[in-house]
Amino acid sequence: MFALMKSMKSVAKNEKQRSTVKGAVGTGLNPVNGHPRRILITPNNKMVQCIKVSAINLELASNAECNEIFETFEGFLKTLTYHVLFTNVSMPVDLTTYIADEKQILNETKNQYKRMLLESYIDYSEEIETNQDIMQRQRYVIFAEKMKEDTPEERYETALEIEEKKQEIIDSLSELELEAEGVTDIELIRYLHTMFDYSTAQKRPIESSFVPQIIQGGKL
Repeated sequence: MFALMKSMKSVAKNEKQRSTVKGAVGTGLNPVNGHPRRILITPNNKMVQCIKVSAINLELASNAECNEIFETFEGFLKTLTYHVLFTNVSMPVDLTTYIADEKQILNETKNQYKRMLLESYIDYSEEIETNQDIMQRQRYVIFAEKMKEDTPEERYETALEIEEKKQEIIDSLSELELEAEGVTDIELIRYLHTMFDYSTAQKRPIESSFVPQIIQGGKL
């Protein structure tokens, strides 16, 4: 699966001319159970699924609890019949929702001193988002399914297999009390943005998945 990550990064390195990430994000496929698939299709016809996973705090766990968790995780790994990549990525801190809520409260607040306090909260939160010394760790499970050829029919059949494997992984991780879910389009694009150009992804994160994202000269 390390080759998978290498192939994802090679999108930017191998293309001397412009190419778009938006064309690689498969949002036009038919939904399964009413949910659109957020997947990536690589140049070598691999359909890639990325699942974000929560973390477990083992610092306060006893040795017996840690051993039980490790044994359960080992059992999960033994059930896998396909390659899976587990990765931790340093991502920019996203406080967009919190800042928006604070600004809404600010607009509805008339007390001068409360407004000053809220404004300081907002300024501090915005500084955190752009501070290169502050980051958050995001954990992902990534796997892929090879398509014989890139056709609508093959995409549909492969996506069904991807969906089945995704649910298997989510169900297995839930036994470890881990929350897992597929990434959204914007989360997938931001993940790629971080891989190509972390600094820009931190200072100017992509806001919409509907605007074509251009990769040129190794940067998104």
